[in-house]
Amino acid sequence: MLTEQFDVLDELGNWTGQTKARADVHRDGDWHRSFHLWLIKDNQYVLFQRRSKFKDLEPKKIDVTVGGHFGAGETIRQVVREAEEEIGLYVCSKDLYYLDTFQVERTYEGAVDREFQETYVMKSDRPLDHYHLNCQEVTVLYEVPIDKAIALYRDGGFTPANGFDCQQRVNNALLTADDLIEQAREDVVRTLERIKVWLAS
Repeated sequence: MLTEQFDVLDELGNWTGQTKARADVHRDGDWHRSFHLWLIKDNQYVLFQRRSKFKDLEPKKIDVTVGGHFGAGETIRQVVREAEEEIGLYVCSKDLYYLDTFQVERTYEGAVDREFQETYVMKSDRPLDHYHLNCQEVTVLYEVPIDKAIALYRDGGFTPANGFDCQQRVNNALLTADDLIEQAREDVVRTLERIKVWLAS
């Protein structure tokens, strides 16, 4: 199996000319590019994935609808493959709305994840049971009203969520602060508020 290679960036987001294996990038805390795609349903629901237990960082936590990394030399046209790999959704890069690139740093035991998160939004009104989740990547897909999602990430508490899992079963949940990636909470609030502005425009 080939080792996934990333382009190493400097702190301004410029390519250094160096590529490294994924594990080495996280071990050494190198800046690199990631891809975030938020799906919006019916102009009011935001879709979240529950990360599988096999993830090396933040397993079983709630996260952006689709998240992945740019491999070395990849463009947006290529990295959109992540949507098909994770949730069985084929997307074309021209259908995405570019929101922003966020510089994010998170620290873990034995790893420092420093990313330039290229963040996109897309509307998709398909029902949850029309997605085909890869159990190695995503265990459940949830839909949450965007205002309730913002409140959950900003204030904690709880919110009910309709869910459908990778074994093609209804899997509704009461999401709480314990389900969230704690280090991501401020970033997600900022992003969802930006999405709300976009939806209203």
